[in-house]
Amino acid sequence: MTARPPADLVQAQLRAVDAWNAARAAAEQAEVAGSREGRMDLVRRRDVLREQHRAIVERVESQLRDVALLATRASSARAVVAHRNAWFTDKVSAALQEHGLEVLARVTNGAQAVGVVVAEQPDLLLVEDALPMLTGLEVVREVRRFAPDTLIGAHVGYVERVGELLDAGAHGAWARHVPPVDVAQGLAGLLSRELQPA
Repeated sequence: MTARPPADLVQAQLRAVDAWNAARAAAEQAEVAGSREGRMDLVRRRDVLREQHRAIVERVESQLRDVALLATRASSARAVVAHRNAWFTDKVSAALQEHGLEVLARVTNGAQAVGVVVAEQPDLLLVEDALPMLTGLEVVREVRRFAPDTLIGAHVGYVERVGELLDAGAHGAWARHVPPVDVAQGLAGLLSRELQPA
């Protein structure tokens, strides 16, 4: 599977980082209620923003070191896996690689997922619904906002949650009972359909 041309990818990455920085600045300017709950919510939001920022900076530094490779190599479709279960992540990542996708990052919390996606602008994201810091639902909404070209697959604990993630903007969703190889097959199918000319 092939991905976007490197120049298009870099432009999308720069637009996403600019949009994320503008949203972060707006969030910092927002007034906070004087209540204890308001202060606790502000602390939580700042922790999430710090984690997203850390992930963005790490990915951008890595990309700057590898920019020459990005411009010269034939690129394959790129994926990020955001999941807490290491066994599941390993199996899905291996299966995605067998389908010709490059797995850029494996992260275990929602803030990292958003940060990596903003910086990388991957073709595909697999997100678990029950991530710490930001839930899968929140990650889907943020990714739709800052990486609109990224296809999103969701892995949910209960079948009842599938509709909620799809309504938020996920392109596909699978319940926990679906084997990782089948989840990867479905994700590759989403990407194949998206890359086919109309």
